[in-house]
Amino acid sequence: MTSTALDIAHALVRIPSVNPDYDPASTGEGAVTAWIENWGRTNGFTVWRQPVLPGRENVILQFRNGADHPHFMLNGHTDTVGVGGMTIAPFGGEVRDGRLWGRGASDMKGPLACMMAAALRLKNSPSTWRGTLTVACMADEEFRFRGVNAMLEQMRAEPVSATSNRRPDAQDAPDGDCKSPARLPDFAVVGEPTRLHVVRGCKGCLRFAIHAVGRAAHSSKPHEGRSAVVAMAHAILALETHFTTRLAQIVAPGFGASTGSIGLISGGTGVNIVPERCTVQVDIRLLPGQDARATQEEIHALLRERCQQVADVEWQFPEASVVDPSFEFPADHPLVMTACSVLNQPTPDVVFFGCDASKIAARGVPVIVLGPGDIAQAHTVDEFIALADLEAGTDAYVRLAQSLMPAA
Repeated sequence: MTSTALDIAHALVRIPSVNPDYDPASTGEGAVTAWIENWGRTNGFTVWRQPVLPGRENVILQFRNGADHPHFMLNGHTDTVGVGGMTIAPFGGEVRDGRLWGRGASDMKGPLACMMAAALRLKNSPSTWRGTLTVACMADEEFRFRGVNAMLEQMRAEPVSATSNRRPDAQDAPDGDCKSPARLPDFAVVGEPTRLHVVRGCKGCLRFAIHAVGRAAHSSKPHEGRSAVVAMAHAILALETHFTTRLAQIVAPGFGASTGSIGLISGGTGVNIVPERCTVQVDIRLLPGQDARATQEEIHALLRERCQQVADVEWQFPEASVVDPSFEFPADHPLVMTACSVLNQPTPDVVFFGCDASKIAARGVPVIVLGPGDIAQAHTVDEFIALADLEAGTDAYVRLAQSLMPAA
């Protein structure tokens, strides 16, 4: 039976689940979702599949051990970034040098495997805890967080229809009567790789495009056109100055400063054509208390004022494609303190990356980020997770669950 974190992680890494927004040829998370659903049913969990996007679903596993509450959610995601440029077999799942190698090994099929293995260990030792345990496996975390948002919307509304392969001795609710997934958890852990350090807060993310629209012309007569690329060059310089001055002044204790970067640029249709259009994609990292809309509008106003060097160019500012809030819980919050005690960590951390935790926190649910592996390995060309980290992660989740849901 696939019961250890290594067994589960090995199986998950070998199933491609690249987010289609990174590779349009990818079919997404469907195959991994099916594997997790089958694993959950085989092991006696109540299982829900929840549509998120065409062919892409969340899968939620739950075991109710004598009570609705406390309700503890372990949250992970099933999608990965793309595999372009990788120097190892992306889906080989090779085990060597004390590591599991492959796309998603650290971000975050390894941590998700620890959550599943921990859930199974808890299910098989019901006398050590009491409450409801949920493992929520989310789609689309790597792009727009549509999986976690769909789950949270469902939790506000009607129960998700459930299917389960319950054994006669299963201690969860009767089929069709388990309403816990329609309720928010009492506390949650998101399993991004943090080297098993307790993280009490994350930066948020604001992403948007800027378009310059000029006028095309033959390159032999450039004066008859208006180059959108030249116009955008002025905008890029203005943005860089704004990032290193204005954004650098927005700070929060522990988080440092807000930051900005330009990750993508596209423009033109041919070397002998004055380019009519140019687009850049901007990424801003938000701090607790920083208003995303105001931050974006300030940049729009700056560009309207500064980018007049090229006449007859229209600037277009579409709505943001991603507005992901930051979150922060105080160091003396009971969940944070309990987790630090379990992990023997004197003080919690904050991190600069974003994840599903901020959406959970926005619904008023206490949440931390805690996972095995190192975020430095996420998205790399030779992604891996140490086998020892998989063992430590499983143990940490079990002990945390038992502390948060003590036996009667």
